[in-house]
Amino acid sequence: MRNGVRHLIGAGAGLLATPLIAAGLSYGAVERYVRMPKIAVDWIAMPVFVGAFVIIGVLVGSRLSPLASLLPGLVFGALGGASLARIGLGGDHTLWFDLVPREYHLLYAALLNNWSLPVGCVLLVASAFPSRWRGKAAARHEPPAPPPAEEAAAPEPPPLPKRIPSRY
Repeated sequence: MRNGVRHLIGAGAGLLATPLIAAGLSYGAVERYVRMPKIAVDWIAMPVFVGAFVIIGVLVGSRLSPLASLLPGLVFGALGGASLARIGLGGDHTLWFDLVPREYHLLYAALLNNWSLPVGCVLLVASAFPSRWRGKAAARHEPPAPPPAEEAAAPEPPPLPKRIPSRY
């Protein structure tokens, strides 16, 4: 696969994975740790939560283009950094809550304040390795070695036995 095609597929995977990771982390975090903070396992929230981390693991893997981890890493890093800067500069914790429908405020707050910065950092670090940006080395086609000038003469095989006539 050529390098351009690999990066195009990686960019598509990154754009597709960004909302899936956001939905999985926000829903899993809210259902598991905010609404039902108990010891028992919520069998709907935990697979969603684990699924988001599986998607992150696939994006971080070395088989995909680094664009697959760079694009969601930039989005989550920017969200987490903006939230951290806004709180650090004395603002409130409701960053862009006007753009989110009211029934999703709790989910958005869990994603923004808990998971966006760590996930963004993990994805950005994974795309920083230079070996992920290089394509495979082209296979070198070496010409076959010329045959030796003098081949050792193979000895002649012994002659076959003569046919013996049968009596029947």
